[in-house]
Amino acid sequence: MKRKNLIFVMLLVLSGLVTMQSCKKDTVVAFTEHGAFTVPALVAPANGVFLNLTGTTIDLKWESTSASGDAMSWDVYFGNTDDPAKVQTAYTSETLTVTVAAGTKYWWKVVGTDANGVISRSPVWSFEITDPVAPLNLKMSWTTDSKAAVGLDLDPLAVVDLRLLILKADKLTNAVTAINTAQFEEFGKFNTLVDGTYFIVTDINKTINVGDFNVPINVSINLTFNQRGTLYQVIDLPKVMTNKFNCSSYKTVLAQVVKVGSTYTVTKSISNILPAVPPALAGTWKGNDFGYPSTVVTSIVGGKLMIDGVGTGWMIDPVDGWGEVPQVTFPAEVVVNLCAKTVSIANQKFMTTKYNGAIQTSYYIQGTGTYDLSGTFPVLTLTYDFIQGGVSIAKYFGVTAFKATLTLNPAGKGANNEEMFIYPHNKLLVPRTVK
Repeated sequence: MKRKNLIFVMLLVLSGLVTMQSCKKDTVVAFTEHGAFTVPALVAPANGVFLNLTGTTIDLKWESTSASGDAMSWDVYFGNTDDPAKVQTAYTSETLTVTVAAGTKYWWKVVGTDANGVISRSPVWSFEITDPVAPLNLKMSWTTDSKAAVGLDLDPLAVVDLRLLILKADKLTNAVTAINTAQFEEFGKFNTLVDGTYFIVTDINKTINVGDFNVPINVSINLTFNQRGTLYQVIDLPKVMTNKFNCSSYKTVLAQVVKVGSTYTVTKSISNILPAVPPALAGTWKGNDFGYPSTVVTSIVGGKLMIDGVGTGWMIDPVDGWGEVPQVTFPAEVVVNLCAKTVSIANQKFMTTKYNGAIQTSYYIQGTGTYDLSGTFPVLTLTYDFIQGGVSIAKYFGVTAFKATLTLNPAGKGANNEEMFIYPHNKLLVPRTVK
C-alpha cells in the first residue's frame, strides 16, 4: 500500500513540473532591417584598357549606393600585381588619385563598410599605362601543305627551317644578323635601329627531303607585329613560297616596316630577290647534242638565261634525222637553280621549220639539266624534248628524250679536260612519212 502511495506522489510532482515549464513565456528579440549597398561599380578607368598619359597620375573612380542613404568607408587596394596591396583605409571618397608609370600594368579593388558593419566588395579591375617608346616585336610562324603535296602530315618546323632577315631599304644589306633558331623566328629590337625603311625577308636554311615524294611544298607565313598598347597587326601570307630553292640565294620579301622614332608603319610587300644568273653560263657550247656536234648558244637577256640552237643537227639531217630546216627560232628561257645546280626549260615555243617546201607546225621545247662550274670551263648536261602539236618527237627516235652534253671549252673538252666525243647519232626508228 505504501509503495502505491509513493508512486502516486511522484507522478503529482512530475505533473507540476511539466505544467510550470509549459507556462514559461518566450523572450522576443528586436530585428532591425538595413538598406544594403550595391556592389561597387567601376566608373574609371575602364577595365583592361591601355591608357595614354602625359602626366604621372590617374584618378580611380567607383560608385556604390544605399537605399537608406548610409555613409560608407572604403579600403582601397592598388598595385602592379594581380593581388594589390591596401593603400587606403576607411577612405570616405569614391575617387582616389594614384601615381603610375609608363609601360606598367596595374590592378585595383575596393572594399566598403557602412556604419552598421555591412561589407560590400568590388571585383579586381586592371589597366595598363602605354609606353610611348615600347619596342616593336615581330614573330614569324609558318605552315605547309605537306599533307596535300606528299601525303604526309608533317610538323612545319620539320618540313622547312626558315631564316628571318631584316634588310635595309636596298634589300641587299642586313640591318641585323640573320635570325635562325630551332623554333619559329622572332625579333624584338626594332627600337635599336635608326629611323628608315626596312624589309622583312625570309630564306631557307634547310628543308626536308622526303625521298620519292620530294616535290615542292607550299609554305604559308604569318607575321605578327606587336608594339604593346600601340600597334597590333597580323599579316597572313598564304602559299607565299615553296621549299624548292633550298639555299640563301633565293629570298622572299614579306613586309615593309617604316620606323620614325617609336612610331612604326607596317605594310604587306611581297616580292622575290633572285640571284643573278652566273655569267659563266653564257656562251657558245661545244660537245655532243644527241650524237651531232652542238650548235647551242646561251646568252643573258634582262637577267634571264636564254638558250638557242638546241637540236639543230638532228633536226636538219635528211638521212638519219628529222629532215626539216629551221626557219625562225625563239630562244627559250632557262631557269637556273643555284641551290641544286640544275636548270629547267618550261614548255615554250622554240622554232618553226620547213619540210618539203612547206612551213610546219611550230615546235615547243621542254627539258631539265645540270651544270658544273667547278672546272676551268662550265659543263652543261641537258635532257630535252621537242613537242609538235602536243606530240613528243623523241619517241620517233626510240628514246624518251634527247640528251646533250656540252662545254664552253673552245676545244670541246669537259670539266676534267676529257674529250667530249660525238657519238654515232641515233637513226630515226619510225619512217619519216609520219610527217
